[in-house]
Amino acid sequence: MKTVTKVQPLDGYRLLVEFENGQQRISDLSHLLEKPVFSFLKNRTYFSAVYVAYGTITWKDADGNEVDICPDKLYMDSVPI
Repeated sequence: MKTVTKVQPLDGYRLLVEFENGQQRISDLSHLLEKPVFSFLKNRTYFSAVYVAYGTITWKDADGNEVDICPDKLYMDSVPI
């Protein structure tokens, strides 16, 4: 299983993600915004508040619930820089 060590929000609902192997990858998450669980991320304030927890990227929604993405899926769907 991949492990995320750093994350930085970018324009266009993209993230710069660094994994435990030191590889940095760009992940475009715009396709997720139409899914109900991720729709709160349309608000750039929430999207930009991304952080690393438990080895993956995580956000808190308006109710304070943590929402994350499987780090393996994140790795497979991203492109190396």
